[in-house]
Amino acid sequence: MSPDTIPVHNGHAPMVRYSLTYEINNTEKATKAQISVYAPGVGELQKFDVDVQPRAQIEFLLDPSAVDLGPTVRFRAHCPGGDTDWYTMGSQPEEVSQHVSGSQIGNVSPSYIQAASGTSDGGVPVTIWGPQIKPGCTPEAQVDGTTVELKNVAVVSKQITGLLLYGDLQGRPVTTRGLEVNLVVYGSGMPAEDTFTLKYAE
Repeated sequence: MSPDTIPVHNGHAPMVRYSLTYEINNTEKATKAQISVYAPGVGELQKFDVDVQPRAQIEFLLDPSAVDLGPTVRFRAHCPGGDTDWYTMGSQPEEVSQHVSGSQIGNVSPSYIQAASGTSDGGVPVTIWGPQIKPGCTPEAQVDGTTVELKNVAVVSKQITGLLLYGDLQGRPVTTRGLEVNLVVYGSGMPAEDTFTLKYAE
């Protein structure tokens, strides 16, 4: 895809024209092909049919401007040996060596949060993983740059758990830091699909 990112600011993205090249194997078995653009945590943003061809290039307008892609939620750990780097929820997990006492957080789960329906009471259990995390570390969380407090925090070796309150998200979803652009092919022995991740440029 070109461009290979989508600009996102304050949870919103503008309309962008994209060029996409796709390939379909065994086209004789395929009856239909579609492109689906999906935001984990929000749902499908756009879907349209494409020609069943071994290789083709298309241009299309992606317009997610009416969709709230949610705030930027970041975490780090304060530890006796120093603070970790910030990790943005929904980022691709880092490859962290278990033998290195680095300053990286390896992963935060879940990778996305759906918007709270109805009441904003309660929250989402969050786990922060990192090779240097141990008892004595404390978490720090931010929603769009504003510090929020995780509740019910527990710290064990290599992980911190806590509750991120729906109220701190103001009822908004948290998406992965990229849209899934899926080529879905229907036919005998299908559907089959392939995914390109259109990363956020924030």
